[in-house]
Amino acid sequence: MRFDEAGPGEAEQTEFEQWLECDIRRVGAFARAQAVLVHVRRARALGAGFEPSSFESVPSEAVAPDSLEAPAAPFLTRRRMLMGGAAVAATGAFAVLLPTQRAAAVVYETGRGEVRLVPLSDGSTVTLNTDSRIAVTIDDTHRHVQLVHGEALFKVATAKRPAFTVETGEMSVRAQSATFAVCRLKAGAPEVKVCDGNVDVAKSSFLGRNTRHLGANMRAVIKPDGVMIDGKVAAGTLERELAWQEGMLSFEDTPLSQAVAQFARYSDRHIRIADPAVAAETVTGLYAANNPEGFAQAVALGLNLHMQKTAGNIILTR
Repeated sequence: MRFDEAGPGEAEQTEFEQWLECDIRRVGAFARAQAVLVHVRRARALGAGFEPSSFESVPSEAVAPDSLEAPAAPFLTRRRMLMGGAAVAATGAFAVLLPTQRAAAVVYETGRGEVRLVPLSDGSTVTLNTDSRIAVTIDDTHRHVQLVHGEALFKVATAKRPAFTVETGEMSVRAQSATFAVCRLKAGAPEVKVCDGNVDVAKSSFLGRNTRHLGANMRAVIKPDGVMIDGKVAAGTLERELAWQEGMLSFEDTPLSQAVAQFARYSDRHIRIADPAVAAETVTGLYAANNPEGFAQAVALGLNLHMQKTAGNIILTR
């Protein structure tokens, strides 16, 4: 429990390493304890008054779909995996004996090109960007959101309740009263941007949690190699990156290739650029996110390019 709630100190870490080294079975025992905690968290969300017989009759949105990604389970380091491969395999068999019911959650999502404002029962709001999906569970004991994919802006209401938690991939964000955006695209790393207030950002790991405290105009990213980096971001930059709330995309000296990639998230009609020199040109301006053709026309005029329209694409050439 101590490792789950907070990272260990240096002395405790050393003691833990020595304890694991003494018997290979301890790796499996610790992994099983971690597995139990994962199921306990899911069971807690059912609430004290949960009635199993009524679980099948919940509204269509209040479901626990198998398509949702489960919170990222703590993982073994490479060395531990080599030591305890057999023990970890036993962990999987052990988990089958645990309850399989998942916590009910209200699912909200947006299609391509859609932006949606969602009021929550605790007074908080979520604005979902294009092609995004979240699962929300709010009751008297906790406030939890799982960002399955996409991007969402959270305005957390002050409430005499536990912290508001957003989880996606290996990232967990906690706040009491703050405005922040969390993004997890299919080809990108989990990222949080703080507009107002304070949040705690944690990266789950097998040996505890590495937590960073972020204030306004800060961001944190968990890189593909698992390293978390954080730092300040200019208020103007943050405002541009969140212009999607108003259905707009804002660029300032942005490479054309990056701007085109942004538009691809909002429309099935894509802009194609074959010439690397053209793709490296920069653009500045505010454009409607659902109008790639209008953007392409403005770019062609400003950069002296030719625009060709096909059935499904828009092609820009010199």
